[in-house]
Amino acid sequence: MLLAALFVVLLIVGVNLAWWIFYQRTESLLDDQLSRRLVAVAGAASAPITPEIVDKLKADDFDAYFETVDLLERARQADSLSELFILDPDFRYLATTDFEADSFYFLAALNGPYIDSVLFGEEERAIATPSYPTGDLFLKSAFAPLFDPEGRIAAVIGVEANVDYFDSLGDLKQNLYYSTAISLAGGVLFGLLFLIVQRRLGSLQRQLVMNETHAYLGRMVAVVAHEVRNPLMIIRASAERIGKKHQAPESEFIVEEIDRLNNLVTGYLDFARGSEDSYVAGKSETVDLAGFVGNIKRHIQDKLAGTEIQWTDTPIPPGTSFDTHTSALRQVVLNLLINAAEACQSAKLPVKLGLEISDKPDKLVLTVSDEGPGMAKSQLRQVGDPFFTTKQKGSGLGLFLSRKIVVQMGGSMDIDSKPGEGTKIALTLPRKVNR
Repeated sequence: MLLAALFVVLLIVGVNLAWWIFYQRTESLLDDQLSRRLVAVAGAASAPITPEIVDKLKADDFDAYFETVDLLERARQADSLSELFILDPDFRYLATTDFEADSFYFLAALNGPYIDSVLFGEEERAIATPSYPTGDLFLKSAFAPLFDPEGRIAAVIGVEANVDYFDSLGDLKQNLYYSTAISLAGGVLFGLLFLIVQRRLGSLQRQLVMNETHAYLGRMVAVVAHEVRNPLMIIRASAERIGKKHQAPESEFIVEEIDRLNNLVTGYLDFARGSEDSYVAGKSETVDLAGFVGNIKRHIQDKLAGTEIQWTDTPIPPGTSFDTHTSALRQVVLNLLINAAEACQSAKLPVKLGLEISDKPDKLVLTVSDEGPGMAKSQLRQVGDPFFTTKQKGSGLGLFLSRKIVVQMGGSMDIDSKPGEGTKIALTLPRKVNR
């Protein structure tokens, strides 16, 4: 997923970078072409301006002035230029095609260094200035020397490029802005579509793997269930006879454990067959919650013999009852408590468990908690998925089947866990259960 996102980003950046490099090269090419054109025009326009005309212009000869303006105007129109003019060393107009211009050259501060280089002989031929962007417009000029009768440079002829010359460049830049915006939007859209498709493909792939797993598991469980159930029934019958003959209370625990194992085997078989209606069997019954919780605590203590268990919950008031499928709920709570205890043991932490019940008019919330290592967000997203487990030894079906049982009882299971802060699993069950 990260590689795909990186590829999309690099693709967008690469395409836009290529466009802007092309624009920069195009801009440079146009600037070079315009420089050569303006230099050629300035040189050609200076040819008819003889030294005698220059002297007459400096002497304010009106005939020479209008004759020169006519020559400049013809050159301007022939090359579609903005303005042609002649400047003296003080940057004052001797002649110009712009009759509204002031007497002083308005771009003297900008182009002064280039004009001086021509006036003082640093450049022996026409030169062009760089292109100056001013907002959406560009300014560019070229200057060529004009000589007096003694052969000295007495003035310069200037050529101003028409701003329309850069319109195509401005259009190109504007189009690049649009293209960049469209490519970014397209990239984001493509990324979202790719993410949706990737997630969909991932979901289909997981479903395919799950279906294949079900097929193999179905064949395996059918054999294992048959081989396990027969010995379990023999052990159960033997435990019942021992209990009746010797009045041994341990036989009751043996029978309970065998029933739980049988239910687990049945659950695995139902899962492999894709069954959805056999996790909760039989009719519901009224259960005393205090006795229910006490029985589960004793069972956990016996199962974890030798392990000190600290219970952090509050006592349940006697007489609090609940209508539920006792066997199914007991299987879920035992599985959650055993998981919690094993999480504490694997992290070498004290086994601190909680089993709290919040009794409300329309529902009952049973919370199983521990003060173990907790889970990261990445693990929390997968908890409850078939075959996912954080234990070294585990099938990964315990929480999956537990959630299935709770849902079929009309309730829900919510898991809250943070690394280092333990885990809380809240089972929310309806008060009324269909009998």
